[in-house]
Amino acid sequence: MVHIAIRVRELVSSNVSSAIDSASNPAKMLAHLQREIEDTLIGLHGDIAKARRQKERKQAEVDKAGWTESDWSDKAQVAMDHGREDLARQALMAREDCRSSIDALGKDIEALNANIAEMEDAERQLEAKREDVRQRLADQRAADGKSGTAAPASRTERRMDRIDALEKRTAFATEEAANDCTNASVEREIDEMRQSRKIEEELAAMRPGKAAAKPAKKPAKRKKTA
Repeated sequence: MVHIAIRVRELVSSNVSSAIDSASNPAKMLAHLQREIEDTLIGLHGDIAKARRQKERKQAEVDKAGWTESDWSDKAQVAMDHGREDLARQALMAREDCRSSIDALGKDIEALNANIAEMEDAERQLEAKREDVRQRLADQRAADGKSGTAAPASRTERRMDRIDALEKRTAFATEEAANDCTNASVEREIDEMRQSRKIEEELAAMRPGKAAAKPAKKPAKRKKTA
């Protein structure tokens, strides 16, 4: 992607008029430039399609993790109802792992959205540049006494059409979710401490018959004897 991004900037910023003036064979130079633009468009199109597939897979993982998160909360309550606080604690720890995974996946999706938007903008700029070069090439061929209606780079355009068709026909491969959300994370001690405190508070709220302790009564004052 980095190589394509650099090439896109070079092609978009290229001064076609200056290149025509300095070229010994302007038509040949324009035809070569058009093929370069179209080859770059093909690579860019593939990167956009790949990023969209990645986004869909990560969104599917978010949906699955969200369902699993809710399920772990229900399991924790069932365990507490049966007097198994140890199991309830493990269930809540697993649920916190799911939430961490959802947050990380959300950031990945935001980054992919930004990347896709940037590539789509580059694609639009390249398309405009290609149209400009095509028109200049037609004008140059007409000036050279050749047909101005010849179809330039038809092989490349057919290749792009085939890529579009394949992208529409190909079903996205199903992948297993990257996180099964079954074990507690031990990577960051501070996060574990935070999660542990939150879990203990939630477990305390789940415990049946745990009313707030009443303040102790003050001892009665002794009466003075006569």
